[in-house]
Amino acid sequence: MRAGPLRHGLLAAGPCGASTVRAPLIARKLAEQFRQPRGLFGKLMGFLLSRVNRQANEWTLGLLDIRPTDQVLEVGFGPGLAIQKATTMASQGWVAGVDFSATMVQQARKRNAPAIAAGHVDLQYGSLSSLPYRADTFDKIFVVNVIHYLPEPIPGLKELWRVMKPGGRMALFLVAKEDIAKKLFAQTGVLILYTGEEVVQLMVQVEFRRARFETGRMKMIGTGICALAEK
Repeated sequence: MRAGPLRHGLLAAGPCGASTVRAPLIARKLAEQFRQPRGLFGKLMGFLLSRVNRQANEWTLGLLDIRPTDQVLEVGFGPGLAIQKATTMASQGWVAGVDFSATMVQQARKRNAPAIAAGHVDLQYGSLSSLPYRADTFDKIFVVNVIHYLPEPIPGLKELWRVMKPGGRMALFLVAKEDIAKKLFAQTGVLILYTGEEVVQLMVQVEFRRARFETGRMKMIGTGICALAEK
């Protein structure tokens, strides 16, 4: 699949044929804030992310089939709205999250303070490359709009595989290459753009089982892809 026509940039090869896109530097700060919100503008970014990702979060969680006793992990939880939803679904289980934006960790901890105080939720500052959890911990894992920002996605996927229980399920959401390529902030070289087939190929390399993807139209962002796999 080819990215759509670009007025301001050019395509360069990324992992597995995925594409990075170059564009004017004016959009780079916005792309970097999407990647890692920080400072005053990062706080405003949390509000924006809560709106942009709301439908994607709900769709992704629905595909995971979270059960009341599940142990659930979200990587890149942003302002923490999906953590709230997952907590109600895993009502007798445990929900954890890791994000490498200190600004988002602060916002999400505030939003989920009662569940954290009750020991039902644990939110940590950290990186996908080194998750602070033991092997075979989680029944369900979800990641929304993070893979675009990983220069090397394989190590992160291996970490997700490590902390997932045998028989566990992962859902990885991203915006389709042909839609996100039209956004100026995605034409900066900060993001790597993927098709569903390319993400499934990455999952297979890490030995996830039953790797496949579904697509759906999302308000504000266009076509969403949810790649699903099991351990």
